[in-house]
Amino acid sequence: MAHRSAVVRNLRRTMVVIASSFSVLLSIGAFAQSPILQISLKPGELSIPRGSSASTSLQVANTSIHEADEIEIVLLSESLTMVPVAVIEVLDPFETTSIDVWLTVPDESPEGEREALFEIVYTYCIGDLCFQILEELSLTLNVHPPSETTVEPIVPPIVGPVKPAAPPQWPAIVPIMLGILLVGALVLARWVGRRWWIVLMLLAVMGGGFGLGLRFGQDQQAQSIGAVLCTSCVGIEEAPRREPSLSASAREALERIAEPIELLFFTATWCQACPYAKAMVDQAVEIQPGISVRVVDVDEDKDTARLHGIVQSERTIVPAIYRADTDRVLFGIEDLETRLIELLEESP
Repeated sequence: MAHRSAVVRNLRRTMVVIASSFSVLLSIGAFAQSPILQISLKPGELSIPRGSSASTSLQVANTSIHEADEIEIVLLSESLTMVPVAVIEVLDPFETTSIDVWLTVPDESPEGEREALFEIVYTYCIGDLCFQILEELSLTLNVHPPSETTVEPIVPPIVGPVKPAAPPQWPAIVPIMLGILLVGALVLARWVGRRWWIVLMLLAVMGGGFGLGLRFGQDQQAQSIGAVLCTSCVGIEEAPRREPSLSASAREALERIAEPIELLFFTATWCQACPYAKAMVDQAVEIQPGISVRVVDVDEDKDTARLHGIVQSERTIVPAIYRADTDRVLFGIEDLETRLIELLEESP
């Protein structure tokens, strides 16, 4: 009877551990859907006399293990002018940077408080899929009359991003000492039994480690790892880089297609896998002339991309192959030959 009770207790503990682990994974998956960049303007409010200029700083932090490319800020408010800002070409994982944004209020501008709107555009790739993200930022402006003592600041030329000083590194002795304390507490618990002060010591060690992890950004790295796990679960995996070549069975399948088919191929200059996908489609067209392809640059024709589901929640996803008569679209290049043949063999 006692043995059976012990088994039941162990089973309950196991179920609690499994349920807790599942909850943690769900939480990681939920947070992993957030953008990979944290973007803000500091200060978020400016006071500018009419006919003068002032600057704010664009702060960009990459909280992902993926590099962000071509980070650009665009002024949307027509009543203001902005000195051209250099594009941030690459922001590596877990790096931060900043760049000055200078705004000028025209002489004829009305006085009072208003919002200046900006659009932030950047791209990143996960495996064989590349994404373009559009986010809006706002800045509060307080426009007031010029005064005789107002001196218009000198607007600097275009400058590149400035990386802040590196944060202090986690000393190697800290995790070692935490590990020694934890092991020591466990050994002591075995000797003297379960005492409340040992439990408090374990909680203190765990709390200290958790606090240091937050201090040095380990939570952001864990979130980014969760993002990779999440995308792997839905099939976004890195495809091997090789020359595209249709197999003999794929060529036979293409030759059997009798009806004309219209495809739209969505691409972008920042897409790393698009040349591979385009070469695969071109080979299919060479074998089956009844297939026509129209190439759409998503940067030049955003409306067409949005109409066919290539832009989802302000995220542009390429490469993408769209078949007009079946309204189906393929993303990425993972197992592209098989999926492309299936797409072309479908009945409208």
